[in-house]
Amino acid sequence: MISGDREERGHLIVPSVLGAEGDQTFQSNYKIVYRKGNNDEVLLELPAFLYVQPTDKIIPFDKVSFKEADIFLLTPQYRTGHGLEAYVFAADKQNGNVFPVEIRKGKTTSKMLLYSELNSPFNQNEQLVVYPPIGAGTPEQDAKEIHFKLDLRNKQLIAK
Repeated sequence: MISGDREERGHLIVPSVLGAEGDQTFQSNYKIVYRKGNNDEVLLELPAFLYVQPTDKIIPFDKVSFKEADIFLLTPQYRTGHGLEAYVFAADKQNGNVFPVEIRKGKTTSKMLLYSELNSPFNQNEQLVVYPPIGAGTPEQDAKEIHFKLDLRNKQLIAK
């Protein structure tokens, strides 16, 4: 994640659902860049993007390995009141291609994966298991774990 020509830094003055008092804020036009050797490939652009972290340390990608690919999750917000949102990327183990992955649930397609702050997504039997965020009034059927099948050809995680 590389900032554009200017990155504005600040901090939270009061605690909120985004973070604690004193947490660092960052805002810029960001690019998610995959670097292989001397070649850079822009995977995603995030214009006028604001995120909050407890420190100014580099944000790590969470890695989930599958037989055919490694999945990388970039979660710029470390906490929210409504679940964490991650940008998902895949690195195909066969051909080395790296690309963003869309999330498909029924007829809805999204560029971000939403998951509970309490449980990180993981691989179980070649499916990405995701626990959805749960809040007051969440219906029981919406609180169950979701299993996603990785479809490399269509660059999607498809809910089963």
